[in-house]
Amino acid sequence: WGTLVYPLPSGVRLTSVMDCCHSGTGMDLPLDYNLKRGQWVEDVNPAYSRGDVMLFSGCEDDQTSADVQGKGQAGGAMTQSFLAALKENPYPTVQNLIGTIRKQLKRRGFTQRPQLTASQRFDVDRRVFMLHDGIEPNKTTQIGRLQRKKFKKGKAKKMNFGGGDVALGVVAGAIGFSLLDSL
Repeated sequence: WGTLVYPLPSGVRLTSVMDCCHSGTGMDLPLDYNLKRGQWVEDVNPAYSRGDVMLFSGCEDDQTSADVQGKGQAGGAMTQSFLAALKENPYPTVQNLIGTIRKQLKRRGFTQRPQLTASQRFDVDRRVFMLHDGIEPNKTTQIGRLQRKKFKKGKAKKMNFGGGDVALGVVAGAIGFSLLDSL
């Protein structure tokens, strides 16, 4: 967050796809969209930035993202579903996009639940997903990390990232977006 997200100025958008294990809050964005309740949920100690940042992650923090083979290429299951959703509807609302990705994964037998996190609230039913347009002006009044709760010091939970999951996710994302470019 401090290196990539916080320095972004207002008027800049960063859209990220992290199709790797344990990626739910991979960019430490302050808001997580709860699809079942249809609302944004703020982190306990949120970290706000000036930029318009959106992350589509392959799964929740405690899950793994599946790898798949298709057309002679390996990649992430969420990346393939992401691309298929955009091919089906090139200009979906953000709500439609994340919903379609989840439905496709479920239909294909995957249990991972992709997440949508963001730097600011927006109407997911009205905002059209585009990589080239539609930057939301920042309405956040406080920038930086708000510390509302101190957590007791203790042993950090050890997370097993399996060696190359993050690198594989980045590579799969890069492949996915090069495929998206060819649509």
